[in-house]
Amino acid sequence: MAADNGDIKILVIDDEQEVLEPTCSLLRRKGFDVYQASSGEEGMDLFERKAPSIVLTDINIPDLSGIEILKLVKKASPTTQVIVFSGLGTTDDIITALRLGASDYIMKPLNIGLLIHNITRCIERHELIMERIGRKKTLEKMVRERTAALTTTFYETVKALGLLTEKRDPYTAGHQDRVALLAMAIGRKMGLTEKELKIIHVAGLLHDIGKVAIPVELLTKPSELTDLEAQLIKVHPQAGFDIIKDIPFVESLGKDVSIIVLQHHERLDGSGYPAGLKADDLELETKILSVSDVVEAMSSHRPYRAAIDISATKAEIADGSNILYAPECVDACLQLIEENDNDIIRLFDLSAKTGRNHLRV
Repeated sequence: MAADNGDIKILVIDDEQEVLEPTCSLLRRKGFDVYQASSGEEGMDLFERKAPSIVLTDINIPDLSGIEILKLVKKASPTTQVIVFSGLGTTDDIITALRLGASDYIMKPLNIGLLIHNITRCIERHELIMERIGRKKTLEKMVRERTAALTTTFYETVKALGLLTEKRDPYTAGHQDRVALLAMAIGRKMGLTEKELKIIHVAGLLHDIGKVAIPVELLTKPSELTDLEAQLIKVHPQAGFDIIKDIPFVESLGKDVSIIVLQHHERLDGSGYPAGLKADDLELETKILSVSDVVEAMSSHRPYRAAIDISATKAEIADGSNILYAPECVDACLQLIEENDNDIIRLFDLSAKTGRNHLRV
């Protein structure tokens, strides 16, 4: 046989001692690890405790029929091989047993040679099934490991892309990260799923990537921009879209992040840019990111101005609610600010801790 017989556990169930005892004795002499039961309940108790690879059961057992035993065994362990035998079985019994997953059906009195032959086939079948299961588990493990590696590489690539802009503009260092984390906190407050939060995270980290196309002197200019300069700055959503549009975000996240990047300066009333889109045309992630972007920008120092007081920041998004910004996003953001005692530093610190705990890869 393919394996040492001592490694094979066999459970024999029969209420006729004149069949049970000699059958078990024979199988023990063949070197099998044999357990015997004279009732269905005793047999199922042994099955649950000993987990045999093969079960031999008579079909006519008073307390629990062989068919019921077969059903219970197959439900608990589909890989376990079951041989049913009977001296009074009908064709219907044979068909029923085989349909329910029995490996074979043997008529009494038992032919020892046939029994050993069928047990050998059961052992080979069981080993083949377990080998296939082992290969499947190995492949699944490899897929999980490969997916985890690709996911890590994906996020590291996103972070690296996000840093490109900040390397050119030291005044906005950390802006994209803080916007991403606050946007996730807003999304979490709104009840978004972890999958949706990951989309927001990536979109936030990349939303200003298009500023690599803007002259650095405009990004760091210590005074207000002229109208022409402001128009040049407004190119960055489209530039960002053009840079990342071919990244397979749908395969990695289930959604095209480049669309959110393109829309992050659009407003509900159509007064935003670059396309002047209105509420129904905007992604939910865009609406959340827009509020987060405004709050972070107003709360941070810029070359041409100091950070704006939190009360003015709150007033900006509150006044623009349902005009510029989605009211549900504004409400969630205002709740977060108030829960953090109107302390913007505390707000971003808490968002960072919570966000990174939720998005470990």
